[in-house]
Amino acid sequence: MKNTITIIHSNGSKWAGQSPDNIDKLIERLNLYTIEERFFCKFQRGFGNDKKKYTLCPISKEKGMYWFFGNFLEVSAVFRIETNDQQIVEKLKKAITNNKGWKQHIHKLKKN
Repeated sequence: MKNTITIIHSNGSKWAGQSPDNIDKLIERLNLYTIEERFFCKFQRGFGNDKKKYTLCPISKEKGMYWFFGNFLEVSAVFRIETNDQQIVEKLKKAITNNKGWKQHIHKLKKN
């Protein structure tokens, strides 16, 4: 059986030392507020042979872990969550892809 892990690096507007909000609170916000446009972009860093291309998206996957990252237009409540728990992945993917910001801005990442 695969070990699952969920790390909530940040979730909500918190002072240093305060615990982040739980996943359900993030889903509430995703249903109420719009993910900011700046979390849907492509960019490059470096020069010459060291130039690398990056994509910033509220949903990404790397080495078996999903990353959920963003903030909202109407309220500052940044979220950054890392997980391989399939139940959490499905809940967050559904809430993010139903978000108004996703629907407005995801097309920017599909361009070449």
